[in-house]
Amino acid sequence: MMTLVSYDARMTRQPRRSSHTAAFLQTSVSAAERLGRWWQQRRQLRALESMPADLRKDIGWPGADRLNPSRR
Repeated sequence: MMTLVSYDARMTRQPRRSSHTAAFLQTSVSAAERLGRWWQQRRQLRALESMPADLRKDIGWPGADRLNPSRR
């Protein structure tokens, strides 16, 4: 009499290259997202700074003298 034992679970390991590729892609996507957020913030800041001083004061945007306290 012979007994045959089998397992349904996979015992394979992922190749090392795929984990490095995934880490590289994740880092690249993260860097691209940060760059996009920086670019968007820069655009918004330029739009606010291009407004007339009276309008910026009305919406509560700080004046140039408040941004650099050494100028007082």
